[in-house]
Amino acid sequence: MKSVTYTLLILLLAGIGGGSYFYLTVYQPMALDYARMKIGMPEFDKAKTELKKYKDREAWIRPAMESVKTGLLEETGSGKAEIAAADGTLVINIAEAALYTPGSVTFTKESVPTLEKLTSLLGNLKDLKDKEIFIGNATVPSAAQGTARQRVPAKDALDLAADRSVALVKYLERKGVAKESLIAVAYPAKQPDRGFKIKDRKAVIIIRSPETPVQEAAAAKPEAPAAAQPKPAPKPSGTEAAPARPSPPEQPKPIPIMPAKPKMP
Repeated sequence: MKSVTYTLLILLLAGIGGGSYFYLTVYQPMALDYARMKIGMPEFDKAKTELKKYKDREAWIRPAMESVKTGLLEETGSGKAEIAAADGTLVINIAEAALYTPGSVTFTKESVPTLEKLTSLLGNLKDLKDKEIFIGNATVPSAAQGTARQRVPAKDALDLAADRSVALVKYLERKGVAKESLIAVAYPAKQPDRGFKIKDRKAVIIIRSPETPVQEAAAAKPEAPAAAQPKPAPKPSGTEAAPARPSPPEQPKPIPIMPAKPKMP
């Protein structure tokens, strides 16, 4: 009988010890981790929502790039154009010789097929209504041309690039491209090397989503109104000054207590 009792007691102690060990080493850490995870869940859900918004926002890039590649296949094959995409931006470079007569804003006769393809692509691509389309140019200065009344004055690189960008924007608007999406820009003659095959002397078309603030205005919480401060008492009218308040009586300073001298035996 005693052996059975001892056996049951040992089993009971082993069960209590095992339960304590499980609680301290497994359950309690898991409970703490779950509590921390529960606290961080709103931030995690917010990050997931922002990531989904970003993916949905940039979902147009791949189909748009494929359409542009197909539409400008002849130009890219001959080296007159190139297409690239990175960081939610679609870039189309077209060599200036494929569009403009040297030193002017006039389009060449040979540029008509390229311009028609470009107009069709920008006008028919899906999901471009809410995008920004930057029309830019980079070129070199043009010298003065002609004589007397037919003389064309010289232009520096930035002025000529700006005039070409405006001319191309107006052409695209006349052909039906949404004017609220078109933005004319000009680039300096010398461009930094960003890995493009067409370095300078080119028309640059950049399509991207407009920038938006990180925090939406609707999500911003209104600040709590500041606590009302008590108004000061009104000053007495007339020339008489208000009587000064008596200052509180000066408190007596504590007198240090010296210990008594020890008595001599």
